Amino acid sequence: MYDTILVPTDGSDRARTAARHALALADAYGATIHALSVIDAGDLGLWTSSDVPVEQVQDGLRDTARTAVEEIAALSEADSVVCETDVRIGVPAREILAVADDIDADLVVMATHGRTGLEHAILGSTTERVVRLSDVPVLTVRA
Repeated sequence: MYDTILVPTDGSDRARTAARHALALADAYGATIHALSVIDAGDLGLWTSSDVPVEQVQDGLRDTARTAVEEIAALSEADSVVCETDVRIGVPAREILAVADDIDADLVVMATHGRTGLEHAILGSTTERVVRLSDVPVLTVRA
């Protein structure tokens, strides 16, 4: 049923909780996990002051993203599940959907942030966008 499971991660506890659900499914179905971290292109300008080179900010964000996917890979290894990792820069929901298409994912497993009210209305939800636009099933996991 599931051969390829995409697990977007930002390195948070919520994302690790979602990854554990994905790993259980991957173990049960003999699936491969694809851990993905997306550096939000919109965040690059927010973190860049005039005295800090953009490249330095990008390198720091890349390091954080690599650490996030490597954590999922370590969990996968402990569970004897094959895991591939990827880091991209872009609009998170678009990148998640593009990767799901590129790897022919059977399932996307991702965390929700639990935002409500005004915060949800202003910030929106990457998970919500993925759920609405995905061609494959999306399992959402609340922390």
